[in-house]
Amino acid sequence: IKRENQINVSFINGAKVEILGDEEKQYYVEFINGDSGKKIYTTTISNNQWCRPNIEYYVNWVIKVYDNDTRDLIYIHRFNCENQRVFITLDSSAIGDTLAWFPLTEEFRKKHNCKLVVCTFHNEWFKDKYSEIEFVEPGSVVYNLYAMYSIGWFYQENGEINYDKIKINFREYNLQYTACSILGLDFKEVKPLISYQKQESNFNNKYVVIAPHASAHAKYWNNPTGWQELVDYIKSKGYDVVMITQEKLGDPWNDSKLYGTLKNVIDKTGDFDITDRMNDIMNAELFIGVGSGLSWLSWGLNQKTVLISGFSEPYTEFSDCIRIFNNKNVCTGCFNTDRLDPGDWEWCPKHKNTDRMYECTKTITSQEVIKGLDKLLNK
Repeated sequence: IKRENQINVSFINGAKVEILGDEEKQYYVEFINGDSGKKIYTTTISNNQWCRPNIEYYVNWVIKVYDNDTRDLIYIHRFNCENQRVFITLDSSAIGDTLAWFPLTEEFRKKHNCKLVVCTFHNEWFKDKYSEIEFVEPGSVVYNLYAMYSIGWFYQENGEINYDKIKINFREYNLQYTACSILGLDFKEVKPLISYQKQESNFNNKYVVIAPHASAHAKYWNNPTGWQELVDYIKSKGYDVVMITQEKLGDPWNDSKLYGTLKNVIDKTGDFDITDRMNDIMNAELFIGVGSGLSWLSWGLNQKTVLISGFSEPYTEFSDCIRIFNNKNVCTGCFNTDRLDPGDWEWCPKHKNTDRMYECTKTITSQEVIKGLDKLLNK
């Protein structure tokens, strides 16, 4: 018994047409952007073959299949994931990436009214707040999907951006724009709803949280006296200073990145559960940090946040903060023009091993940070 040819369409990391059956026949297939009307990809296939364009990010696809001999239109499918299962995975386990990208998955769900399945490395942060989303752990197999999208920063083997997976140069945009671009959403800053509920403070006095460490030296505030001057000022105003980084205070290598061991701070450095970090941030008067995951965590928890950064342009992170950026005539924003090398701790693509190394933050004064700090402390 011959099987009649069946046309199957899916949108798992891109649009795909597969024609299965025993009837020897050729088909002409068009993949069209339904918003612009532009033909993205056309080809001819036979039964028991498949075809797909290279694009893996969201496109409002219209797929047309023609009889290749007569050119009669025999099949049309318009992308519509309403009430369909859609799977979105976050490619990064980093705190900042997760907090930036996850809330856009909910925006996708609301826009399309789909049955959303999401995979992050930190599902426990969100599960209780997003009852409409099904969460799965990394490595899980998810069935019966209409569409699937992966959110991340994707490169080709030669180091160039993989524009088949994301249509923008993500370094030139706000971090949340990565998810917006891949999911076909208009950009807006959206904070996540984090499940953790504030508990009693671990400290008796009012305090300010600082997180001066980061994953690359270029992300630091590299003013040699900056952090200690800032701590001394906060203490003079009657507040304690709590340091919460995983990098241990008193470790010679860690302290060298801060130009010495910070004095007069309460030491909460080392390995603490993330919920303990959340509680200390939420009970603080405000948070002061650099371009790191803890700064994103403060933002996500709706804490008043001061962000010190020169290696990234001000648009890179979130806008709901006091951003201390260097407007002097110095080199800034290398993160937005060059690919950071995580294997090179002293990465400074333009001025490494010169007197200008890290000038983007070396020249940010403590008075500039204090000015921003006062705006929030006095609220």
